[in-house]
Amino acid sequence: MKRLLLLLLIVIITLVACSENNNEEEEQVERVTPVEVGEVTKGDLVMERNFYGRTMPNQTTPIIPSVAGEIDELEVENGDKVEEDDEIATISSPQGTIKVEAPSTGIITELAAQEGSMVSNQEPLAVIIDLEQLTVQLQVPDVQLELFEKGKQVTLLLESAEEETHEAEIEYVANAANEAGLFPIDLSFDNETTHYKAGVIATVVLEDTVIEDSLLIPTTALVEDNDETYVFTTDGETATKVEVTVQATQSQTTAVQAELNEGDQIITSGQLTLVDGNKINVIEED
Repeated sequence: MKRLLLLLLIVIITLVACSENNNEEEEQVERVTPVEVGEVTKGDLVMERNFYGRTMPNQTTPIIPSVAGEIDELEVENGDKVEEDDEIATISSPQGTIKVEAPSTGIITELAAQEGSMVSNQEPLAVIIDLEQLTVQLQVPDVQLELFEKGKQVTLLLESAEEETHEAEIEYVANAANEAGLFPIDLSFDNETTHYKAGVIATVVLEDTVIEDSLLIPTTALVEDNDETYVFTTDGETATKVEVTVQATQSQTTAVQAELNEGDQIITSGQLTLVDGNKINVIEED
């Protein structure tokens, strides 16, 4: 009797286990994974390259008295704007009273003398800087030199209270590297209406075509598993695994070689749990 009960118990447990396994298999077969999709496109993969420098006066002119002597009158202070031929100072010298005039238009800077000071005809009394045109100096490696061409217009981002972008023109591209092995580049932009000061950090933004005429996919579509890289395409109902070779990648877009076509729908979210042939449900992005 006990043996019969034991056999019945074993049969019941086996049936229950089989039933649970069948339920699990049915759930696995019927499971549908929610996903988001993007589209395969074709074109050039373009990256933004940033180069950093500081604004500098486009022109710097020293004010050097024609004779040495003592300053009787000083007409300007640091920061004053002067026009060419404006009177800067009056100097008493053995040759008589000499007037010092501005050799150019701009802003007075580096003025250390005061009335009663002795000045030389060998050293600048002050310096005039022209801020109506500003120069930005860059130093770039030879591998990126081809991005710079004299006369080319580029985007310039200036850091101030609020970031602003301006158009700048490449005015000079060095033919020889400096001691650091970098090539100096000079750009200029019109500061007449913006009134930036010299020394402001500037970022030059250039577009660099990394790969031409390639298949482009959203970077989020990539799946990496050991040494394998692949994506999933979909017809709206089923996920299909496609191996890819990455040519170049950036945060938003990646250029690949693969058996893909322009316009293919490619899964960008939810693909990490998929296997080839899984059922999917495409969710529209908000």
